[in-house]
Amino acid sequence: MFLPLSDRGIDALVHRFSDGNYIPIQAKSRSSLMDGEVHLVVWADSLRDDDALLVSGLITEGGLGPTMLVIREGDFKRLSELSHNGDRPVYSAHFGMHPRDRSRFYPFLIPTERLVERFGVAPAEGIAPDAEPHPMWRSDVGFLGEVEVVRLLAEGGDFSLFRPFPDLETSELAVLHLESRRVLGIQVKTRGIDAAHPATTINVRASSFRPSSTTFFVILAWLRDENRFHDECLLIPSEEFRAVCGPSEANGQLKFEWNPLTQVRSRLLRYRTSLPALRSEIAHRLS
Repeated sequence: MFLPLSDRGIDALVHRFSDGNYIPIQAKSRSSLMDGEVHLVVWADSLRDDDALLVSGLITEGGLGPTMLVIREGDFKRLSELSHNGDRPVYSAHFGMHPRDRSRFYPFLIPTERLVERFGVAPAEGIAPDAEPHPMWRSDVGFLGEVEVVRLLAEGGDFSLFRPFPDLETSELAVLHLESRRVLGIQVKTRGIDAAHPATTINVRASSFRPSSTTFFVILAWLRDENRFHDECLLIPSEEFRAVCGPSEANGQLKFEWNPLTQVRSRLLRYRTSLPALRSEIAHRLS
């Protein structure tokens, strides 16, 4: 699950491990019933992606009510009542906690305990097993790298950015293109280098490595002597990461050596890009 860093209309992304797809979610729950039903009123201009899922239910003291509505935005607009509040169009709908098949929303209502099934996930797949515990700390330079990538991608205003919650993902950042509605995940690797140590090792735990066409690695170099990032970074599709590392593993790690100050290692040349161009490179892959 990824939560947004800014409010761009999508409240969460659900990452489905089985195929790598990201499912955009809008949450529209209510804390009380009217005439025994949940009443929804949704601005039309907030429903921008017909394939995004609108998820709604009743918030109770113990969590959620017994029934949830999970419906594509396109279907919600088709089945809801359209009216206007001043000049703004608005959709309204209602459903009960004990639904009957005469409700137009009946096919989209599900018991709360089976909610995960509506995301195309079997209950046993809901939590991906992890062979090793995740470390509870992050280095300062790693944090700097993540913040720098967020800053670069946020500059253009054409992305909505999400962070995982809880942090059980290969990707540390999910990027939703606001026009194409496509999503990719990014894992950021940052290494410090200096004149005495110009080369560094990039490594990933083999046991938790899950390559996907929707996941990329962004690798940055922090120049310790100059207190800044190197002007170039690496952008590597996760499906090609193992080939970059070579066929063998060392101590359970996939790894390769990188010297940002030289271009000797030819198989990395195709992945090099300037930091200012990173946003356009990501946009190209999402177009």
